[in-house]
Amino acid sequence: MTLFTRYRHLLVILSIPLQGLFYMLIASLISQSSIPINSALDDRIPYVSWFVVSYAAWMLVLYVAFIYMGLTNRALYWRTIIVYNVAVTVSNIIFMLYPTYMPRPDIAGEDIFTSLVLFIYSNDQPVNCFPSIHCLTTYLLFITMVRHKLLSLVPRILTSIFLWSIIASTVFIKQHALIDVIGGIALAEAAYRLLYYMLDKQRSKANQSGVTWNG
Repeated sequence: MTLFTRYRHLLVILSIPLQGLFYMLIASLISQSSIPINSALDDRIPYVSWFVVSYAAWMLVLYVAFIYMGLTNRALYWRTIIVYNVAVTVSNIIFMLYPTYMPRPDIAGEDIFTSLVLFIYSNDQPVNCFPSIHCLTTYLLFITMVRHKLLSLVPRILTSIFLWSIIASTVFIKQHALIDVIGGIALAEAAYRLLYYMLDKQRSKANQSGVTWNG
């Protein structure tokens, strides 16, 4: 019981699969009326199958990052999970109001990368594109790690490169258009800045009233 009490805050990570259920429900309801999101520029971006490795690693990276924050910096964990849920909830609302889909190329092959791409294609409908949840959440992890210096310099650089490869993978395996990437990054940045703006205002009020601020 003591162990549960100590780590029960990690249960909030279950909001990730819960948000995923909402995502899939929306996809099942709006797929027939979706709008193509790709542009002429997107059509010129080459399909690169090996980027699927970064794309497929996204969910594991997300869970590991939140567990790491929950174990090492509880205050930052709570702030980041709040930003995550606010931004993803806004995304789900956008999916319902502005349903989009990404046309996929016809691909064939028996190599491991192509097989993995085909597996993703068969299990993930090309809808709910704008903004990209992959890009939103990955960029949120990136700015949190960099701005709060979660890791030392070299691991932080290596992790940053990998996080940006996840973002790049969304367009190189044709799961998303460039506008989806921009939308995901912009929404993550906006939600992050809004939360920290509100925290700064609370901190200022607490300082003016002589109350000790621990947020």
